[in-house]
Amino acid sequence: MFLSDREMAHAISCGRLIVNPPTKIGPTSIDLHLDKVEEAKVWDIDALRRQNREHGLPEFELRVAQANYGNMSKRYHASPPSEDDGIIKVFRREKKIIVKPFGFVLWQTKEQVGTPDKDADLICFIEGKSTRARTGLLVHMTAPTIHAGWSGHITLEIGNLGPFHIVLEENDVIAQITVAQVSSIPKISMEQFGSATHRQSNVGGA
Repeated sequence: MFLSDREMAHAISCGRLIVNPPTKIGPTSIDLHLDKVEEAKVWDIDALRRQNREHGLPEFELRVAQANYGNMSKRYHASPPSEDDGIIKVFRREKKIIVKPFGFVLWQTKEQVGTPDKDADLICFIEGKSTRARTGLLVHMTAPTIHAGWSGHITLEIGNLGPFHIVLEENDVIAQITVAQVSSIPKISMEQFGSATHRQSNVGGA
Protein backbone atom coordinates (compact mmCIF):
# COMPACT_ATOMS: atom_id res chain seq x y z
CA MET A 1 0.00 0.00 0.00
CA PHE A 2 1.37 3.40 -1.00
CA LEU A 3 0.93 6.28 1.44
CA SER A 4 -1.02 9.46 0.75
CA ASP A 5 0.05 12.95 1.83
CA ARG A 6 -1.77 12.61 5.16
CA GLU A 7 -0.15 9.26 5.94
CA MET A 8 3.34 10.46 4.92
CA ALA A 9 3.02 13.58 7.07
CA HIS A 10 1.93 11.45 10.03
CA ALA A 11 4.79 8.97 9.45
CA ILE A 12 7.30 11.86 9.51
CA SER A 13 5.78 13.38 12.64
CA CYS A 14 5.98 10.09 14.57
CA GLY A 15 9.48 9.17 13.33
CA ARG A 16 8.57 6.22 11.06
CA LEU A 17 9.75 8.17 7.99
CA ILE A 18 12.85 10.41 7.85
CA VAL A 19 12.85 13.46 5.59
CA ASN A 20 15.24 16.06 6.97
CA PRO A 21 15.08 18.98 6.41
CA PRO A 22 11.31 18.96 5.81
CA THR A 23 10.20 19.54 2.23
CA LYS A 24 7.06 19.78 0.12
CA ILE A 25 4.66 16.85 0.34
CA GLY A 26 2.43 16.25 -2.67
CA PRO A 27 -0.68 14.05 -2.84
CA THR A 28 1.37 10.84 -3.08
CA SER A 29 5.03 11.94 -3.26
CA ILE A 30 7.65 14.11 -1.58
CA ASP A 31 9.92 16.43 -3.57
CA LEU A 32 13.71 16.24 -3.12
CA HIS A 33 16.30 18.95 -3.83
CA LEU A 34 19.87 18.91 -5.10
CA ASP A 35 22.50 19.60 -2.44
CA LYS A 36 25.35 22.13 -2.67
CA VAL A 37 27.09 22.26 -6.04
CA GLU A 38 30.32 21.14 -4.35
CA GLU A 39 28.72 17.72 -3.82
CA ALA A 40 28.43 17.04 -7.57
CA LYS A 41 31.01 14.48 -8.78
CA VAL A 42 32.05 12.96 -12.10
CA TRP A 43 34.16 9.89 -12.83
CA ASP A 44 37.85 10.62 -13.44
CA ILE A 45 38.44 8.37 -16.44
CA ASP A 46 42.08 9.46 -16.77
CA ALA A 47 42.74 8.15 -13.24
CA LEU A 48 41.18 4.81 -14.21
CA ARG A 49 43.30 4.65 -17.36
CA ARG A 50 46.51 5.25 -15.41
CA GLN A 51 45.59 2.63 -12.83
CA ASN A 52 44.72 0.06 -15.49
CA ARG A 53 47.94 0.73 -17.40
CA GLU A 54 49.98 0.07 -14.27
CA HIS A 55 48.29 -3.33 -13.92
CA GLY A 56 48.41 -4.23 -17.61
CA LEU A 57 44.65 -3.99 -18.06
CA PRO A 58 42.62 -2.47 -20.92
CA GLU A 59 42.47 1.28 -20.25
CA PHE A 60 38.74 1.84 -19.94
CA GLU A 61 37.54 -1.46 -18.50
CA LEU A 62 36.01 -1.70 -15.03
CA ARG A 63 34.90 -4.97 -13.43
CA VAL A 64 31.93 -3.28 -11.82
CA ALA A 65 30.40 -6.34 -10.12
CA GLN A 66 33.66 -7.06 -8.27
CA ALA A 67 34.50 -3.42 -7.48
CA ASN A 68 34.32 -1.97 -3.97
CA TYR A 69 32.30 1.21 -4.44
CA GLY A 70 33.88 3.05 -1.51
CA ASN A 71 37.37 2.44 -2.85
CA MET A 72 36.28 3.31 -6.38
CA SER A 73 34.85 6.64 -5.27
CA LYS A 74 38.05 7.59 -3.42
CA ARG A 75 40.18 6.80 -6.45
CA TYR A 76 38.04 7.99 -9.31
CA HIS A 77 35.57 10.66 -8.15
CA ALA A 78 36.39 14.22 -9.15
CA SER A 79 34.66 17.58 -9.15
CA PRO A 80 33.45 18.66 -12.59
CA PRO A 81 35.98 20.88 -14.37
CA SER A 82 35.30 24.61 -14.25
CA GLU A 83 35.85 25.20 -17.97
CA ASP A 84 34.22 23.73 -21.07
CA ASP A 85 36.85 22.53 -23.51
CA GLY A 86 34.25 21.47 -26.05
CA ILE A 87 34.90 17.75 -25.43
CA ILE A 88 33.92 17.11 -21.81
CA LYS A 89 30.29 16.24 -21.13
CA VAL A 90 29.88 17.79 -17.65
CA PHE A 91 31.40 21.03 -16.33
CA ARG A 92 30.81 23.64 -13.65
CA ARG A 93 30.03 27.30 -14.36
CA GLU A 94 29.98 29.32 -11.13
CA LYS A 95 27.22 27.69 -9.01
CA LYS A 96 25.75 25.64 -11.85
CA ILE A 97 26.51 22.23 -13.35
CA ILE A 98 26.02 21.89 -17.11
CA VAL A 99 25.31 18.38 -18.37
CA LYS A 100 25.68 17.98 -22.14
CA PRO A 101 24.00 15.19 -24.12
CA PHE A 102 25.32 11.81 -22.93
CA GLY A 103 26.90 13.45 -19.86
CA PHE A 104 26.73 11.74 -16.47
CA VAL A 105 27.08 13.20 -12.98
CA LEU A 106 26.54 11.98 -9.40
CA TRP A 107 24.88 14.47 -7.04
CA GLN A 108 23.22 13.90 -3.70
CA THR A 109 19.95 15.18 -2.29
CA LYS A 110 19.89 18.00 0.24
CA GLU A 111 17.50 15.89 2.31
CA GLN A 112 18.43 12.92 4.44
CA VAL A 113 15.78 10.33 3.64
CA GLY A 114 14.83 6.89 4.91
CA THR A 115 13.50 5.01 7.91
CA PRO A 116 14.82 4.26 11.43
CA ASP A 117 17.33 1.45 12.02
CA LYS A 118 14.86 -0.48 14.18
CA ASP A 119 11.23 -1.48 13.58
CA ALA A 120 11.17 0.02 10.08
CA ASP A 121 7.87 -0.75 8.37
CA LEU A 122 8.12 1.58 5.35
CA ILE A 123 9.98 1.43 2.05
CA CYS A 124 10.57 4.32 -0.35
CA PHE A 125 11.02 4.58 -4.10
CA ILE A 126 12.94 7.42 -5.72
CA GLU A 127 11.86 8.61 -9.14
CA GLY A 128 12.48 11.50 -11.51
CA LYS A 129 9.97 14.24 -12.25
CA SER A 130 8.07 13.66 -15.48
CA THR A 131 8.40 17.20 -16.86
CA ARG A 132 12.18 17.06 -16.38
CA ALA A 133 12.31 13.60 -17.96
CA ARG A 134 10.71 14.95 -21.13
CA THR A 135 13.80 17.07 -21.76
CA GLY A 136 15.95 13.92 -21.64
CA LEU A 137 17.00 14.24 -18.00
CA LEU A 138 17.46 10.77 -16.51
CA VAL A 139 17.52 10.47 -12.71
CA HIS A 140 18.38 7.48 -10.53
CA MET A 141 18.57 4.96 -13.31
CA THR A 142 18.45 1.42 -11.94
CA ALA A 143 18.24 1.56 -8.14
CA PRO A 144 14.97 3.22 -7.09
CA THR A 145 14.47 1.36 -3.81
CA ILE A 146 15.24 2.86 -0.39
CA HIS A 147 15.04 -0.23 1.78
CA ALA A 148 13.38 -0.42 5.19
CA GLY A 149 15.95 0.49 7.84
CA TRP A 150 18.14 2.54 5.45
CA SER A 151 18.73 6.27 5.77
CA GLY A 152 21.09 8.84 4.33
CA HIS A 153 21.46 11.44 1.61
CA ILE A 154 20.37 9.83 -1.65
CA THR A 155 22.94 9.77 -4.44
CA LEU A 156 21.24 10.59 -7.73
CA GLU A 157 22.72 9.10 -10.90
CA ILE A 158 21.98 11.87 -13.40
CA GLY A 159 22.29 11.44 -17.16
CA ASN A 160 21.28 13.51 -20.17
CA LEU A 161 19.70 11.61 -23.06
CA GLY A 162 18.17 14.69 -24.65
CA PRO A 163 19.34 17.37 -27.12
CA PHE A 164 19.84 20.21 -24.61
CA HIS A 165 22.75 21.31 -22.44
CA ILE A 166 20.91 20.84 -19.14
CA VAL A 167 21.70 23.36 -16.38
CA LEU A 168 21.36 22.21 -12.75
CA GLU A 169 22.02 24.00 -9.47
CA GLU A 170 21.53 23.69 -5.72
CA ASN A 171 17.89 23.38 -4.59
CA ASP A 172 16.64 22.25 -8.01
CA VAL A 173 13.83 19.69 -7.68
CA ILE A 174 14.53 16.86 -10.13
CA ALA A 175 13.48 13.86 -8.03
CA GLN A 176 10.77 12.66 -5.65
CA ILE A 177 9.99 9.72 -3.42
CA THR A 178 6.88 7.65 -2.99
CA VAL A 179 6.40 5.65 0.21
CA ALA A 180 4.85 2.22 0.77
CA GLN A 181 4.07 -0.03 3.72
CA VAL A 182 5.91 -3.37 3.88
CA SER A 183 4.02 -6.50 4.92
CA SER A 184 6.10 -6.92 8.09
CA ILE A 185 9.18 -5.47 9.78
CA PRO A 186 12.31 -7.04 8.20
CA LYS A 187 14.21 -9.55 10.33
CA ILE A 188 17.64 -8.37 9.09
CA SER A 189 18.92 -4.82 9.59
CA MET A 190 20.75 -2.88 6.87
CA GLU A 191 23.96 -3.12 8.91
CA GLN A 192 23.64 -6.90 9.15
CA PHE A 193 22.93 -7.05 5.44
CA GLY A 194 26.15 -5.13 4.78
CA SER A 195 24.84 -2.04 2.98
CA ALA A 196 27.68 0.01 1.47
CA THR A 197 25.62 3.20 1.50
CA HIS A 198 23.59 3.15 4.76
CA ARG A 199 23.95 6.55 6.50
CA GLN A 200 25.91 7.97 3.56
CA SER A 201 26.59 11.70 3.71
CA ASN A 202 28.18 12.08 0.25
CA VAL A 203 28.16 10.35 -3.12
CA GLY A 204 31.13 8.20 -2.10
CA GLY A 205 28.94 5.97 0.09
CA ALA A 206 28.92 5.31 3.82
